[in-house]
Amino acid sequence: MAGTKRTSVYEQILCRVFEIHHNDGDERVEWIREALNEAADELGVSRVKNLGDLVYSYRFRRDMPAAINATAPAGKEWIIRGAGIAKYRFDLIPAQIPIVPNRSLAVTKIPDATPEIIASSALGDEQALLAKVRYNRLIDVFLGVASYSLQNHLRTTAIEIGQVEVDEIYVAVDRHGRQFILPVQAKGGSDRLGITQTEQDMAACAEKWPDMICRNISVQFAGQGLIALFELTVQDDRVVIRREAHYKLVPSREITPEDLDSYGLAAGPEDA
Repeated sequence: MAGTKRTSVYEQILCRVFEIHHNDGDERVEWIREALNEAADELGVSRVKNLGDLVYSYRFRRDMPAAINATAPAGKEWIIRGAGIAKYRFDLIPAQIPIVPNRSLAVTKIPDATPEIIASSALGDEQALLAKVRYNRLIDVFLGVASYSLQNHLRTTAIEIGQVEVDEIYVAVDRHGRQFILPVQAKGGSDRLGITQTEQDMAACAEKWPDMICRNISVQFAGQGLIALFELTVQDDRVVIRREAHYKLVPSREITPEDLDSYGLAAGPEDA
């Protein structure tokens, strides 16, 4: 009940901010964080203690309120982008295609190298997921590079965006000597893969590591013990998938000769 009430208050406040600042025909609506408090006062509801959670919810976790998206033309939708420190804007963009695991993809079994003490001690889905990816070198397997975890839970800023949080940053090198910076987002629970996170990760990496090639990675549990990895990019104001693969961590004894034969058939010239 408390969660439902909070959602209702969040929605009322955000809709009021949009209503105050939006004019017919606008495709960009700028506002500052303090506008949330002003909207709460106008509505006669309690101010939200954690304004960051309100904004985060509609950037990464929840659908935009229907009252806001109802103002969008057909084939368009509203999102919230960062516009600087404590600054935001509603942007009208092409309707996004949901990024979800493709259930028709083949699954690759990987010998599970996760230490049992790590698997039993992780405090949440995202922590457990990042640990499994790290200990089983799934980034290396997925991209065909040698990668190294550089930093967990990076909090930084990006010009014209504001604060950016990345779950984990990897650096990597391939057989040609090319160097990569790999922002990795772990998605669990109700969090979604979307354009906002992808854009801000790429912007932050371009500023902090301008000489390295950025490849944006997202990982998520896909049910039935599967881990889905995506390489994402942005094209024409839509987040799209460049590469996707599904892995299952299993004891070595569960990888059969038939499995190994099928992996050999799947390999291309680059993998030989």
